[in-house]
Amino acid sequence: MQKGKIALISLIPVVVVALMGCERSDSSASGAYWNNANTASQDTQQQQTASGNTAQGSSSSSGSSGSSSSGGTTSSTVSAGDAIPAGSINYLHANVSGWPITSSLSVSIGGTVNLNYNKANVWPARNGVNANPWIIVNLDGRWTAATFEWLRPGQTSKPASVVEGSHIKKAPLNNFRPRSGETYGWMVTSLARDGTRTVNERTNIVLARWP
Repeated sequence: MQKGKIALISLIPVVVVALMGCERSDSSASGAYWNNANTASQDTQQQQTASGNTAQGSSSSSGSSGSSSSGGTTSSTVSAGDAIPAGSINYLHANVSGWPITSSLSVSIGGTVNLNYNKANVWPARNGVNANPWIIVNLDGRWTAATFEWLRPGQTSKPASVVEGSHIKKAPLNNFRPRSGETYGWMVTSLARDGTRTVNERTNIVLARWP
């Protein structure tokens, strides 16, 4: 009996050590699981953060690549011929529909109306002027054209403020005022505002939106 107790007592440390080993093993396994879970969670959060940053970057990039502003200036369409058929227009000054196109026009509108064409120093002058700028307005479905000023040799711009009815002086555009966002036709001719004529030439007709 005494020997049996001694043998039993001698087994206790072995059992305790075994149990402690099992507990450490479970704890390690449990710790490894949670560490993996935390790592996975952190990875997911990092991926979400990276994805969010990418989305924000795309949004910013998309926003910056939108239509650019030109600071209140608009430009004409590019056209080799007439953007409006010349024969369909109602002319309040000289009917220039049969005049040959000898120059290409480009127009930009801001504080001034810039009329870029290569005959500004070529067409002959009378009384200090050699050309007339035209605006072509759609009235009730029909294009109506009128000169609004004179151009001196070499001059290719006019203040935007002169594009209005008191400078046109011909009904039905004698009370005309351009409206922002509206598209108008533009042209330059040799002298055509009164009875004075020189070479009877013109530019092509282009379209440009009023800013």
